[in-house]
Amino acid sequence: MESKVGSVLLLISGIITVLISLVFLGLAIWAPFMKNATGDTTLGIIIFSAIFILLLVCSIIKFWASGLMKDPVTTEKGGIVALIVGILNSDPLSIIGGILGVFQGSK
Repeated sequence: MESKVGSVLLLISGIITVLISLVFLGLAIWAPFMKNATGDTTLGIIIFSAIFILLLVCSIIKFWASGLMKDPVTTEKGGIVALIVGILNSDPLSIIGGILGVFQGSK
């Protein structure tokens, strides 16, 4: 059985994660104009860029798991992937969508 609600929750969560990652991209671009106590901005650029890449990868995995949850054969697999990414990303929408996917996939 496919999980439409879980898939939609993952899509919403993925879109929100993309928007948050764009904020960190903006901070990475803006970092050279910020000055810290030492005057070096390289560390800020590296940290903001790493967070941007990490969030972007998480959102891509969420979109992939959402696609898995639309197929009745791979619904449980998509739910497990969504649960793992949701726990790592501390995202309640992904966790709820993953739980729905696991339960509806096991029927």
